[in-house]
Amino acid sequence: MFEKFRSAAIGLSVLVILAGVGLYILVQTGGGDKIFGGKEGTLPPVDFHALNRAFDDPSYLLCSKDLCANAEVDGPAPRFEVDAQTLRLALADYTDNMPTVRTFRFDPMANQFDFTERLPGESLPSVVTVRIIDKGNYASEMVIYSRTPVGDSNAEDHEERVTRWIRMISSRLVN
Repeated sequence: MFEKFRSAAIGLSVLVILAGVGLYILVQTGGGDKIFGGKEGTLPPVDFHALNRAFDDPSYLLCSKDLCANAEVDGPAPRFEVDAQTLRLALADYTDNMPTVRTFRFDPMANQFDFTERLPGESLPSVVTVRIIDKGNYASEMVIYSRTPVGDSNAEDHEERVTRWIRMISSRLVN
């Protein structure tokens, strides 16, 4: 009896190992998207006009009331005395030089960009959406929205993140 059990366990182990090797080869050749999902993710773009956000959401939003009419904002969008292109270049310079920030979605036509940021100690990344609005006469505004779609977070962490991003981008505009 013990011999039959041992033979069955060995046979089952061999099957599991072969299935694992086969699955590994499938994923490495690019065929695992149907099983594990693709790399592009499923996070939809933020539509600030239709964004519905309450203060109890663990997030932080700086936006003008005319753009974010349906959302409860934490403050107005910061205004910069540079044109939108210069602000966009400062944003790109900041995000490209930060090892904790990855570009998730880049839409230069709408001037809206999504980034993921995973700080040390965080198990899941936060998402930062930035929209740059040209105000003419060498002025622009930066709408910024920080949240963690999956996992736990709190509004204070997002406020610190947004404050840090604004401070670092502003310092790049001075130089």
